[in-house]
Amino acid sequence: MKTNKKITIGLISLACVTSAALIGTAAGSLAWYAYSRTAIVSFKGTSVSSSALLNVGLIDDDLLHPRISSATIAKYGLSKENHDGHTIVFTHSTNGFGYDVIDEYLKNAGSAVDVLSPVTTHSRALSSTADLSLYRSPEYGETTVTDAADPRNYVVLPFAFRVGDSSNENVVNTDIWLTGSSVEVEHENIDQAVRIFIKNSERKFLMKPASDAMTQGSTNVGGLLDLDGDGTYDYDALDTHNEYYYGECTGTPANATSEYGGSQSEAPLVNVNDVTDTSAPSTFYAKHNISSKIINNLNDITPKVAEFETFGTVCPSRDSNGQYYESGTKGISITKTSGPTGVGYADFTIFVEGWDHSVIDKAAGYEFTLDLKFEINSVTQ
Repeated sequence: MKTNKKITIGLISLACVTSAALIGTAAGSLAWYAYSRTAIVSFKGTSVSSSALLNVGLIDDDLLHPRISSATIAKYGLSKENHDGHTIVFTHSTNGFGYDVIDEYLKNAGSAVDVLSPVTTHSRALSSTADLSLYRSPEYGETTVTDAADPRNYVVLPFAFRVGDSSNENVVNTDIWLTGSSVEVEHENIDQAVRIFIKNSERKFLMKPASDAMTQGSTNVGGLLDLDGDGTYDYDALDTHNEYYYGECTGTPANATSEYGGSQSEAPLVNVNDVTDTSAPSTFYAKHNISSKIINNLNDITPKVAEFETFGTVCPSRDSNGQYYESGTKGISITKTSGPTGVGYADFTIFVEGWDHSVIDKAAGYEFTLDLKFEINSVTQ
């Protein structure tokens, strides 16, 4: 006989406003969430079984400069505890982290607070061991960027999860699942650029929450770009007139020996980056400049990619009643509670991928929300 105890830890709602998403410009940024008086990030735990509880916490190890003050802990009824060498601020299962708590945590952590700026990744294969490296977005003429992204351009939230039972004891060997992941956008498709990197004690993986595909995906991290916004792919206009190849590819770009020539007004738009929506010019969809020496071996070299999981490959299987369950799942759990403390850990890095084709100037000014839902599924035979 199979019994299924399912706990929902709740919903994270991040109301985001874009404000100049043009990759490569110093002023380009994406607002992560709009300030308001209501809770922006919340964990409203709802127990579906009277015999289990789920608590979520944030690791706050800086004892001299805590990210969540004692006054805030007292005000919102949080608890500060020590487990596994970490100091953790826990919510109660029926309460959540409100806007003020998350805002205070991010400010004191030196993380992004109200603005999330596009950053870029280098090539990354699906791996259970590889860390994430985030780099700043390139500027005009910077074909290779090795500078790390400013931590204020993205968000890192180190979560802790704890499962209890009717005796208030910590339950070990329980998987925490991400069973809800959606990105809703008011206009355009900037939601496609949101990425989450999840790191726990057993594995590390990158995911695209806007995709519910049942297979993994990838993002090209190289190609021709129009960073100066003149409608043509960038080239060295002052010296060699060689067209620029930004990022990484499998071969070595080779430029033509003579300029492209012809009439610029008659030059066609060239979709060298395999952009899906080709209705209008953008950062990734432009013309070859007639004065440039174009890269003439683009068909022989290919951009390298950053591979990612999708929500469809991360969430667990469903039973005949539509409930998530562990048995036979192909999904990837966020973390697992372990002894002796019964606490599981997972760091979430939330960022906007500048290499994604949706990070273009026409996406500026639109809002999107990111919703995540955590659940526990305890299945016994």
